[in-house]
Amino acid sequence: MIELRHLRTLLALRETGSLVEAAERVHLTQSALSHQLKDLENRMDAALFVRKTRPVEFTRAGLRLLHLADSILPEVRRAERDIAKMAGAEQGRLHMAIECHSCFQWLMPTVDHFRDHWPEVEIDIPGGIILTLYRRLPVSSWIW
Repeated sequence: MIELRHLRTLLALRETGSLVEAAERVHLTQSALSHQLKDLENRMDAALFVRKTRPVEFTRAGLRLLHLADSILPEVRRAERDIAKMAGAEQGRLHMAIECHSCFQWLMPTVDHFRDHWPEVEIDIPGGIILTLYRRLPVSSWIW
């Protein structure tokens, strides 16, 4: 069975070009990394790279696993980030009331910056007269 650690190791090996540097990158000894790769090759019943080459030269099987790593690991990172956001309560709804149309010149770039950092937070900016808007906002959100 292929594990995420195997895919991360193969990426480190491709990026660094050497077993020693790849081992450092994934926080293993060179010996442990070699054993991990040999175990994976035994599981796959295929060599993954040509030994004694610098930079490392991957076989077709190794290239296939690198392709898998390139597609799966970014998705895994996104899922981890999404779950961390859920756990950290980085989602919700932001209510704002604004009456001044000229304020939109500075507000919209600020809102864009906010969305870049907290994309899971919904932003509600209703239009209308300020006193009417305040009545529509939850009292706990009033900031004067």
